[in-house]
Amino acid sequence: MSQALRSCLHKNKSSLFSATIKDIFISDRKCSMKLLPGGMICCLMLLIMIVPAGGAADPNQYSYITVEDCTIRLNDEDAVIDLNYSIDEGIVLLVHLLGGKSDLKQKLGVIAGYPDARYQTIDMDHATIVVSSVSQNYGEGSYWFPAHTFGIEIPPQVTVISPPQVNRSYNQTSSLPGMGYFGTKAQV
Repeated sequence: MSQALRSCLHKNKSSLFSATIKDIFISDRKCSMKLLPGGMICCLMLLIMIVPAGGAADPNQYSYITVEDCTIRLNDEDAVIDLNYSIDEGIVLLVHLLGGKSDLKQKLGVIAGYPDARYQTIDMDHATIVVSSVSQNYGEGSYWFPAHTFGIEIPPQVTVISPPQVNRSYNQTSSLPGMGYFGTKAQV
């Protein structure tokens, strides 16, 4: 550590990491540098935003989120999507501390393939996403869920539940085929 920095720290009687930024100046061998206490947190948050979302090694990972499974419940025109996922360990603390749920929502919207959907619940390992008017109503209680592409590959399984008749499961998939089903209005 340089003599100028030591004298600066000794004068302020504080450590380098607990000081605050008031000024940074360099003048004739004198250097005064004070750091913002939250500066480290701001730098880490900036790093999260810079990390490329598409640069994940696993096909079921998008940025810091790894998807474990997905269940889609078709209910008349609407769909309720339950996503189970994990967040990289180093990021969990930052999401808690900095309130990064808006970033989490944005990334989950890309993963689900419905960026403008409404979130019923969102936690650090599970989200329930409600998508209104996702299916076409063909009358008399029959509906058509059009083909859909997710933002990533979803392993190990995507389950589509279209009560009361059929549950369909798809393994290692990034898209679903279109499918017809009867809704709850048909059972009247």
